[in-house]
Amino acid sequence: MSSPDPARATRRATMRPWRAAILLLAMMAAPQGHAAEAEALFRIEPKPLTAALTDFALQANVSVSTEAASRCAPLRHPLIGRYAHRTALAMILAGSGCGFRQIDATAFVIVRTPPPTPAAAPAQRPPAQAPPPAPLSVPLVVVATRRPTPIDRLAYSISVADRSALAAMGIEDAGGLSQITPAMITTNLGTGRDKILLRGLSDGPLTGRAQSMVGLYLDEVRLTFNAPDPDLLLADVDQVEVLRGPQGTLYGAGSLGGVVQIQTALPDPRALRAALSATLGATQGGAGSDAAQGMLNLPLAGGRAAARLVLYRETQGGYIKDSTLRLNNVNQVERTGGRLALKLDLAPRWTLSAGTAFQAINAKDTQYALADNPPYTRNNRLREPHDNDFNEYHLALHGDLGWGVLRTSLAYIEHDLTSRYDATDAPPVPSPPGPAAFDDETHIRSLVLETTLSSPSRASPSGGPAQWLAGAYFADTGQTQHSALTILNAAPTTSYQDTRRDRLDEGALFGEVTLYPLPLTSLTLGGRLSSSHDQVSSLIREPLAGISSPYRGAAAQSGFAPKVVISVRPTPKILVYLQGGEGFRAGGLNTTGLTQTSGGSAEQAARRRYSGDELWSVEAGLRLSLLQERLHLDLTAFEAYWKNIQSDQLLPSGLPYTVNIGDGRNTGLEFEGRFRSGGLELRGEFLFNSPELARVNPTLPALADQSLAVAPNVSLGVSAHYAWPLQDRRSFSLDGRWAYVGVSSLTLNAAPTPKMGGYATGRLAASVFSPRWRVTLALDNPANARGDTFAFGDPFSLGAARQVTPLRPRTLSLTLAISQ
Repeated sequence: MSSPDPARATRRATMRPWRAAILLLAMMAAPQGHAAEAEALFRIEPKPLTAALTDFALQANVSVSTEAASRCAPLRHPLIGRYAHRTALAMILAGSGCGFRQIDATAFVIVRTPPPTPAAAPAQRPPAQAPPPAPLSVPLVVVATRRPTPIDRLAYSISVADRSALAAMGIEDAGGLSQITPAMITTNLGTGRDKILLRGLSDGPLTGRAQSMVGLYLDEVRLTFNAPDPDLLLADVDQVEVLRGPQGTLYGAGSLGGVVQIQTALPDPRALRAALSATLGATQGGAGSDAAQGMLNLPLAGGRAAARLVLYRETQGGYIKDSTLRLNNVNQVERTGGRLALKLDLAPRWTLSAGTAFQAINAKDTQYALADNPPYTRNNRLREPHDNDFNEYHLALHGDLGWGVLRTSLAYIEHDLTSRYDATDAPPVPSPPGPAAFDDETHIRSLVLETTLSSPSRASPSGGPAQWLAGAYFADTGQTQHSALTILNAAPTTSYQDTRRDRLDEGALFGEVTLYPLPLTSLTLGGRLSSSHDQVSSLIREPLAGISSPYRGAAAQSGFAPKVVISVRPTPKILVYLQGGEGFRAGGLNTTGLTQTSGGSAEQAARRRYSGDELWSVEAGLRLSLLQERLHLDLTAFEAYWKNIQSDQLLPSGLPYTVNIGDGRNTGLEFEGRFRSGGLELRGEFLFNSPELARVNPTLPALADQSLAVAPNVSLGVSAHYAWPLQDRRSFSLDGRWAYVGVSSLTLNAAPTPKMGGYATGRLAASVFSPRWRVTLALDNPANARGDTFAFGDPFSLGAARQVTPLRPRTLSLTLAISQ
């Protein structure tokens, strides 16, 4: 197998979607007049103002910050009919003592209106002042539960970071998100190689046959099965929702730990908009970094349609030195991508949308060092590049039937990964002397169809009609993986080849219903009936040993995942809930390292097949809103029981395989708090838990460490944002965050395993901004901590030398953003 060509892979992954974006815009763009303001059909009965504003947000599909609404008069007259958003909001607030300020196309802030004052003689007008900067609002409506729901009514452990929080805290991807989200960590193998873990539930840092622990979704489209996180840049994103705990009922296999839902900004048919940003960065002891982003929102068809195009590119400067190759800053990463979204209003409350997301990551090398070497230094014989190329295409229909809301989507996903490891010192099979390159390619093609039908969003949240949801899901996935070991002498020699093909079909029917058996009490019952079938074929060849070993097999599984939630809301500011649910992953087949000459023993036969695992979780939660909604507190205690844990492990040869390591459990307490007052916002979060193996698979050696790999007992973080007005509509803000991740082990092995974690990192930032521009100066890892993060480097030398994966050194960056 020839070595990967990162540049060619990047061009291949990005050229087609970029051409499609330009072509679609050219076909649909036409001269537009003034775009009409967005409208919606409203039915809001008289009620307290905060509740009326909640209904407004749900029916208009917008976000509203209601901090001031509790001190204003209720809605006294019904609002029924079709109105523009601003008109409807003005009618709701008329005579209440409150007004509103529009932040952007889909976000409003409620403000108190001053009482009228007697007329006075004209006075000299003072210099213009900027309005007080809006605090980082808590997003009102979330969609991770498959129905738009106000966050204060959710009987779930969920965290939400909106556009303002993402920008203020410098969150650009899942790794950054984990520093402000309780119970969330990511591995640190490198951009495009990582796994997301939630609530201390970890199957190890390796990415092999086992399905992902956390479901990753982009606008409700599942992105991965068993591949690493594609690490999409969070560019032009409205909010990211992290739903913790098993979500098997609504999301199926691969959501044992929870779900991460990325909600992008939707096309806006009302106005032409554009935005640009550029960043320059300098890393201490490393190479410089740079990034650029652009967004164009284009109204079409006289305001009935719109297109939104997002493009971005970034270079992350390297900081690892390879002394043998005499190269500095070897781990440079380039990430290029974008999105195109199209939206067409077919009829009142019926919308057709389509789009594509595309990204190519080209990592020049891995980012680990050796503990016995000077800091940030290692000595490899070969470079270890990695590519992660991702394309997604989707078509969706959303409509209101009056008695229910229909959502149906069709998506096609292409995901290509290539990696190289230096196997010179420990090749997996007998090979001639010389530099040994182990190359791995994975190509995934997936077609996903999902349809849901749910009760209207205007259904009463307490004591009214039952809320319900029913859905069907089908996915057809083809995956091809090819691995080869090549000795790179004058005449290259291939000593090992492994080609595997999977055809996986998944289908499911799911649903849930929420009843109100008692005043202020809700009962949610749900379930998912699912089935999967994986057809496997493989061919392993060792040409120098004359071995050629084909294999064909299949693995099938079906099951039912239930869910029960009981919640009590004694006051509008307090929610107490008890929840039980199940998550699961299907079983499968190993082929790596199993040849006809080695597969006859009972041990080898047992290693061929691994069974599905399942996780049961019980949690009790409390959600409080105090100090006139300025203080929000969420506290959750949970107990999880994990049976037949699937874990990707390494054979003595360094090749990966999947095995059921035993049963585990985890008991924990998680907390999230937010305080807002004027331009100040404070956040804090923590997780205390005790993940452990309760029973070890008797076919495995006794494990030295009974804790789950890459699962620390403690993680916590704090962040702060403060903004105040200057003159001429300008404002100034300061932001800071700090996060600590506790100690854990790398793998589950009989020999003592290396410990990692036990580090803290953070960020400081200052911004000057106006409604149309922002300048931000930021310092990441200000203490220049060198903590050993959760990762491994080269699997073939993992046991021979202590590998460490340090944090990126102190990095200073300057960002300029403008919008129109």
